[in-house]
Amino acid sequence: MKLKPKIKQKLHAYYKSLEIKEHKLSYLFLEITRKCNLDCLHCGSDCKAEINFPELTTDSWIKIIDYIEQTYSKSVAFVMTGGEPLVHPDIYKIGQYIKKKGMRWGMVTNGIILNESRLTQLINSGIYSITLSLDGLEENHNWLRNNKTAFKNTSRALSLIGNSNIPFKDVVTCVSPKNLHELKKIADFLIENKIKEWRIFRIFPSGRAKNNKELNLTFEETQEMLQFIIKNKKAYRTKGLNINLSCEGWVPMQTDLKVRDNPFFCRAGVNIASILSDGTITGCTNNQVGFHVGNVLKDNFSFVWENNFDIFRKREWLSETSCKDCIHFKQCNGSSIHLWEMGDKEPKFCYVVDLG
Repeated sequence: MKLKPKIKQKLHAYYKSLEIKEHKLSYLFLEITRKCNLDCLHCGSDCKAEINFPELTTDSWIKIIDYIEQTYSKSVAFVMTGGEPLVHPDIYKIGQYIKKKGMRWGMVTNGIILNESRLTQLINSGIYSITLSLDGLEENHNWLRNNKTAFKNTSRALSLIGNSNIPFKDVVTCVSPKNLHELKKIADFLIENKIKEWRIFRIFPSGRAKNNKELNLTFEETQEMLQFIIKNKKAYRTKGLNINLSCEGWVPMQTDLKVRDNPFFCRAGVNIASILSDGTITGCTNNQVGFHVGNVLKDNFSFVWENNFDIFRKREWLSETSCKDCIHFKQCNGSSIHLWEMGDKEPKFCYVVDLG
């Protein structure tokens, strides 16, 4: 390893230790609904058009926003997720309330029903950031999203977002064996639509993707995805598109410096918390049930944040896994939380070790 990565690795380890010790809440994800207008093949949450459990009311979300402002500070940013947040009838009301409080909020969307009118309402409600999912060009996006018109509608949303004055906008792409070889075409399509930030994800085997071998990259294909970023990151930056490997998955520092602007750090439970649509408290919305640590309907959020998140911060449960014997364990520390179910002996996938 060259000197620069070695130094950065040590500095980053020290920085992470300080962040974990302080665990200042910076982002709160609000899964305002589990309902969705798509039936995607890879959905980790198995979201559907209709659900069979009660969700938090709009008044409950308003009270949560009040609580966060009063207990923490206005610096905490909210991110509305789903399901599909745009199907929630009061998304603009919730966003407007966050704006009224002088706080920031963003949204993750599939873009299916995002039109000019809805975008205007989002902007008037103070939206600061928006993340759109685009998983390939027409054939492959429609296939993964399990919808024949998904690409047409998402493309419309992409154009609207790209031409909007929303301060931060980015696109995320879930990479499968089907779209792995069209990443350059996707990049060019994003540039055409004035998108400047692009994050690439590897689909992880959870939810509907758990037993669907068509969705999951092999270890070799995963390395090919990394090489795409390494070979193209600088060239596309000069064209106005910044490509990053997503926040999931540890890779050695000498590789990390080539595929991400900032080194890997799973901030779930460190700076990030989520409240799911039924009130469940966890780290990220993608975390498995073994990492659910409370519920706002019966627990005090700040008590849970201070006392129930050691499974994210200390990760003592990793001592019972095969990761503890890995030469990378000290730096990796089990990688991303959402790649685990409590009781697993190994993560769902690893960028460094072929789990076979």
